[in-house]
Amino acid sequence: MNRGIFGLLLVFVFTRSFAELPVETILEVETLPASYPDTWVYAHDTNFFALNDAKVVVVDVAAQNRNYKGSIPSAHFPSFLAASTRPELYVAETVHSRRLRGERTDLISIYDKANLAFIGEIVLPGNKRGMIVTHKNTLQFLDNEKLLLLYNFTPAASVSVIDIERREILSEVSIAGCTMIYPSGQRSFGSLCGDNTMLVSHLDENGKVEKQARTQAFFDADVDPVFAKPAVIGGVYYFPSFKGMAQPVDMTGAKPRILAAWSLLNDADKAENWRPGGWQIATAHEVSHRLFTLMHPDGTNGSHKGGGSEVWVYDVKTKKRLNRVVLKEWGVSIEVTQGEQSYLVVTNGNMELDVYSADSGEWLRLIGGKAFEMPMIIHASK
Repeated sequence: MNRGIFGLLLVFVFTRSFAELPVETILEVETLPASYPDTWVYAHDTNFFALNDAKVVVVDVAAQNRNYKGSIPSAHFPSFLAASTRPELYVAETVHSRRLRGERTDLISIYDKANLAFIGEIVLPGNKRGMIVTHKNTLQFLDNEKLLLLYNFTPAASVSVIDIERREILSEVSIAGCTMIYPSGQRSFGSLCGDNTMLVSHLDENGKVEKQARTQAFFDADVDPVFAKPAVIGGVYYFPSFKGMAQPVDMTGAKPRILAAWSLLNDADKAENWRPGGWQIATAHEVSHRLFTLMHPDGTNGSHKGGGSEVWVYDVKTKKRLNRVVLKEWGVSIEVTQGEQSYLVVTNGNMELDVYSADSGEWLRLIGGKAFEMPMIIHASK
């Protein structure tokens, strides 16, 4: 047979075969609610093994199975924040034109809650975003979520003020010698400073700095530093110290009120040298005014990042300990969901999530597998 005729026959046969294939139906696509249940958390997976492939995983900690709800990508020590007044999620991240090299771009990536779909971005100028191991207080809302505040470090410290509704950068606030973002009840925020004070930056209605002021010194970093990772109850920030004090700062007014510090430890605890430790070491249940702190015995200089074997629960009104939750596995980070039936979620040393009853301390379930590599920060949905 002539090769040309044979080739035409093959084309005819293949064309007929492909044309007769049945039309494939599109699989059903699930969507999430625009407002998440209070048993859902965001497990922020920093993924030290592949920093460009970090992600934020949505997890239902109350479910017996099918806990994984979805995820959004994030890159290079990102910061994450979920809105409660609109169905949006925000990731402050850094990407490069050649993935791991090339031109650097810092940006705020915006995702829709229902579909976890990318819906917009705000490009940040100057390559200033603070690329540090993830903290909650590097990305915060202000003024009823109208403003988004982002921590920068070049190593000059500053905060970018962003109108999140209009997707516009309004200003950059210098916080030289200070760190982190602690929103107040007014249009202002605090930052912890190296001279043991808090710098408070007040913004006008256009997002510009109106004035700045410092509090008096309220801790001694040389003797007993405070962690820059407080728990918040009713606008009062509770800063644990390395040696087991709780330092409350009331941020509800026009300027902070430094309240009296109190000890997390009794005499027996001090004899065993119990101390706070871990990464996300403190959290709170707002309605019940309970403070949760990750603790370890035999504390030493430098053990403040090592995690803990127990979570201690306090009533901040009475300053009394209510419970000691002995963890099934060594803990690294903790979070408490805010519903009436609340859950204590612990990132354990195996980088999986242990779920406990926040009321009784009973261990309930393990959430692990390949959903995440290193969920160092956990955010409760609100």
